[in-house]
Amino acid sequence: MSLVELEWVIERSRMLDHYDVKEIFDNLRNEYDTNLLSLYLLNNYDYDIEETKEEHEARRDYKFKKCVKERYDECCIITGNEIEMCDIAHIVPFSKGTEYEKYDVNNGIILSSELHKLFDKKILKINQETLMIEIAPEKLQNTKNSYNKFHNTKLRCDLNAQTKEYLRRFNNNLF
Repeated sequence: MSLVELEWVIERSRMLDHYDVKEIFDNLRNEYDTNLLSLYLLNNYDYDIEETKEEHEARRDYKFKKCVKERYDECCIITGNEIEMCDIAHIVPFSKGTEYEKYDVNNGIILSSELHKLFDKKILKINQETLMIEIAPEKLQNTKNSYNKFHNTKLRCDLNAQTKEYLRRFNNNLF
């Protein structure tokens, strides 16, 4: 079997059956050359067959967080708060993302802890076109909300096209 054929089989499995990488390996290892399969999964999914699933996920999570921290200079993209007061946030929620999206650095941003909660509840949105912060209108009416001050302010950084696409999907509930 060629690498192209193997890639097609793996991608088809992921799309049709929503398998994670460990399940794909387990399902295909009796049918295909395990060396080729291992090499493909390691290069494309950072999956080492010698690791347990938990070890693999922990390593990928560490790499994801490290890359997001580096990308945004270890501070909130809205407030500028240092990383100790912040969370690494997934744009498309971890629970709803594909195996690739869960660890894609483009699906991650840094938000202060309070803003992260508001983002997840869709009280705070980031407009993917203008990079302006939008607070839900019903929350803006309460002048006691400390986060209202961020409404109609621009992010402290620019975002790449892939991150903007994740924001578009998040804002339109397309996951």
